[in-house]
Amino acid sequence: MTLRVATLIFMVLVTNAAHAEPISKPSDDIFHYSVMDAMRNGVYRGELTVKDLANVGDVGLGTFNNLDGELIGLDGTFYRIAPSGDIHVAEPERKIPFGSFAFFKEDTRATLAVSGDFEAFQQQLLGALPSRNHLYAIRITGTFGEIQVGGANKISDDTRTSLADLMKSRPIYTGKDIKGTIVGFYSPPYIGGIDLSPFHLHFISDDKKVGGHIVGMTLQGAELEVALDSKKGIDVELPREAADFNRPWSTGGGSQKGY
Repeated sequence: MTLRVATLIFMVLVTNAAHAEPISKPSDDIFHYSVMDAMRNGVYRGELTVKDLANVGDVGLGTFNNLDGELIGLDGTFYRIAPSGDIHVAEPERKIPFGSFAFFKEDTRATLAVSGDFEAFQQQLLGALPSRNHLYAIRITGTFGEIQVGGANKISDDTRTSLADLMKSRPIYTGKDIKGTIVGFYSPPYIGGIDLSPFHLHFISDDKKVGGHIVGMTLQGAELEVALDSKKGIDVELPREAADFNRPWSTGGGSQKGY
């Protein structure tokens, strides 16, 4: 089933498209494979492959089946940050349980001079948004005084531990005075069951040595170039063959806490 979510409008569409050849998504929407509430409830396996991602975006983020590393897509290349922290181009046959992707077309650009921690950075980024009620794909470039990013450790097929509990022992990688790119999305609170709100952000350094889900940073007068792409809506494709997706689970909330 494909769920198309336009901003403040919810519609359900049914498709028979096979996972091996996902339908082409509207270029001005965000494509989500599965939903964050599924991840929060231990659904860590899906059918979408890395080779399918070129059909749904040239930037994006997510993770891999059994949380075997973190994923970031930049300029049409999809990278895997292995549990060891090593970064390489993800193998085409690798599958993902969750991801957010888009074809990036810059609409707005701003330069932010940021001093402070990750919370201060997010507050300034919120201030750069044309509206907090719309959806945005985000690319940010610059030099980061210190940035902490989280990875993911591989788990067994039968693990049902909540995402929040798994993330307590996730690997953390740190970069200092490091140039790189942040890729991610802004989601208003009403999207909180589908993705993190307000921001879901991954980082990859220019030298491809540090990457992952951003968990912290310390900046001193950093000048960051922020490019925003306003999106019209969301397409959500739900896993069809993942048995865990069909069992009862609770709905969560929309913050970054716990991930």
